[in-house]
Amino acid sequence: MSREGSATGDARTPLQRQLTGTRAPAKATPLDALATARRWFDQGRRLDIQALAAELGVSRVTLHRWVGTREQLLVEVLWVSAERALTRLRDQVRAEGLARSHTAEVLGRWAREVLAHPGHQQLQSEEGEMFARLLTHDASEFQRRLIELVQQMLSEDIAAGRVTIDLEPLELAYTVVRILESFVHTPAITGCAPNPDGNARVLRALLH
Repeated sequence: MSREGSATGDARTPLQRQLTGTRAPAKATPLDALATARRWFDQGRRLDIQALAAELGVSRVTLHRWVGTREQLLVEVLWVSAERALTRLRDQVRAEGLARSHTAEVLGRWAREVLAHPGHQQLQSEEGEMFARLLTHDASEFQRRLIELVQQMLSEDIAAGRVTIDLEPLELAYTVVRILESFVHTPAITGCAPNPDGNARVLRALLH
């Protein structure tokens, strides 16, 4: 752990601290590491820590100190990609003024984008079990953040009368995320192909 982390009891990685506004001067920074990793992900390139360190001009040890493990970095890359896509789709659906559940519409469109994305396709084809584990386990930081965002969207739907199901937003958000995962990560779960159309139909039927 860095001296900063030890002194404050902050267990976050340097990348996580920079993402919340604490930035230390360096030729390359943890945020540069995230930006480069995201570019590789968008290109469908496998995220290799040694190669990433070399491109940034830092040692592997320094990169690990910045971002934690490869899996921790992947979670941050996947979350930034997801959050930006969901925010864009949320704004798009709001502008359309649909009477039905905005949450169902946003997540249905997002699932299709996820399955067409080069980075997701690379991870699903080459590291499917690890990919599903990072995104779907209850202890997953990605899943926690996604459930929180879906809960916000559902709260808006409920307040506007677009969703009337008798469940608390958090309980419903957990259920919705689990349904989404079952249709997107189907190869790792059942060995079958993903089914974004089925996902969209089920979410629209549930969220009414």
